[in-house]
Amino acid sequence: MRRLASMFRRASHCLATTAFLTASLTCVWKPCNAATVPFTRHVLSSGTVLLVSEQRTVPMVVVQVLFDAGSRRDPRNKEGLASLTADVLTEGTKKRSATRINEEIDFLGARLSTSADVDFAQAGLTVLSKHLDAGLDILFDILLHPSFPEAEVERRREAALAAMTAEQDNPGQLAYRRFLELVFGNTPYGHPPIGTMESVRGLRRGDVMEFYRRYYRPANAIVAVTGDVSTPEIVDRFERAFAEWNPGRVADFVYPEIPSTLPSVAKIDKPLTQTNLILGHRGVSRDNPDFYAITVMNFILGGGGFTSRLVESVRVQGGLAYSVASQFTANKAPGTFQVSLQTKNASAGEAITRVCSEIRRIREELVSEEELSNAQLYLTGSFPLRLDSNTKIASFLAQVEFFQLGADYAEQYIQRIRAVTREDVLRAARTYLHPADLRLVAVGNLRETELPDRAPCAEGP
Repeated sequence: MRRLASMFRRASHCLATTAFLTASLTCVWKPCNAATVPFTRHVLSSGTVLLVSEQRTVPMVVVQVLFDAGSRRDPRNKEGLASLTADVLTEGTKKRSATRINEEIDFLGARLSTSADVDFAQAGLTVLSKHLDAGLDILFDILLHPSFPEAEVERRREAALAAMTAEQDNPGQLAYRRFLELVFGNTPYGHPPIGTMESVRGLRRGDVMEFYRRYYRPANAIVAVTGDVSTPEIVDRFERAFAEWNPGRVADFVYPEIPSTLPSVAKIDKPLTQTNLILGHRGVSRDNPDFYAITVMNFILGGGGFTSRLVESVRVQGGLAYSVASQFTANKAPGTFQVSLQTKNASAGEAITRVCSEIRRIREELVSEEELSNAQLYLTGSFPLRLDSNTKIASFLAQVEFFQLGADYAEQYIQRIRAVTREDVLRAARTYLHPADLRLVAVGNLRETELPDRAPCAEGP
């Protein structure tokens, strides 16, 4: 739900791993001089995929549980249900109240969290290894025996409504919500996980219970455990805990067709001194074979911070914005490509022109050898930082499995980034950047801006 907090941190959202045919397989990664990250993969009798990485340097254990139960699974007119269900998991079970859960977690010095994103919902536990049994008992209780108390469902629902009300004073969030609507319409990716005011007002406890019954199943779960653990003991604990839990499989998600008649421009009038701009269109899915060329291309265009072309043009040369960035958000289904920035109301038109110019330029000419080398050095050099803690390792393993990227993903990522050529960057730009199809959202003082009424890059320099 932390939409648009930073376009740079979302790159990590595009990581994840693959399922193997064997029930248990040991995998060793050696990512770019980083410490080796060994793990074993197990398929439990319940259908759960369990990934275990023993990291005994610190007496701490991290457990990450992913369910294919993100907001894309929200029923029509019940947007926000996945998020509400995840939120209420920790608010009471058949034998523990919300207060008791909090007290027990605090006593253990542990952390317990639940949330829902676009593609998946997750539950996380961080606990000292000496308290692992007690921590797992609480985790299993909220996953297998949630009671969804009426009062807690209502409280969480009201909190979501209050958060959406507060969005009205956040121009970045307003712009992002409208941008999703322009790109995806009334389809599963067309709303933030929190839902809409209208849909959340109508959610009830029965909806939460039905969503849980349908999607919170062991065969729909991926579990990653990292830290000071014994693999056989962990396998045994999860095998026994999940054996009798809500059996059955969940149908594969089928993404509906995107409407072809969506508007190109949305303008939201607010008494602001600056205009918030988002330009973009539909992007790619995470399994796209050109993902690595796209990653390098986007780094050069606008994902590389102060070294990117957009920063050079919009900030350095034009003096129009402090920051500007581009990103591809790659989900299970095609996500978005977007450029976001803030600029003075009077300079919004010039900023849009510069963004369009840079998108066209990277589609028309080869990037320089220096740009390519700098992008590859940064992307490969920073990659090991994604594996420098137990929390990051657990999240990495679970998402790599969810997105089915392969056991050797860490090695392959670095090799494939290094293999990208200037010609690959040009081909990716021409294939996946569509200036004439860009959507535009502007939130600002419309009396002080000059904004196009149709596709912002349809024509021009």
